[in-house]
Amino acid sequence: MRSLNDVRVEIDRVDEELVRLLARRIQLVREVADVKVVEGTSLVDVLREAKVIERVRRIGSELGVNPESVESLFRVIMLVCLKEELAYVEERYGGRRCGEDG
Repeated sequence: MRSLNDVRVEIDRVDEELVRLLARRIQLVREVADVKVVEGTSLVDVLREAKVIERVRRIGSELGVNPESVESLFRVIMLVCLKEELAYVEERYGGRRCGEDG
């Protein structure tokens, strides 16, 4: 059995990896925002969000993680990413110059 400290060190590494993955996701969201601005499409895509939730719930279930917990986490992640996307578009393009923003 590993010591409590050893397990906590590994948890800290996982936490760092999660933050790095969040940063990568935000970087990708900014790329998506650029495409949406150029194409004039809405920043909010409810159908895409529903597909993401469905997919991550399934993955969570397959990995033995409560699907409701996974959904809750991803709703927060998607909200954070939307806020980042809106701030990015405002900063880069001087506002939301997309289709039907909502």
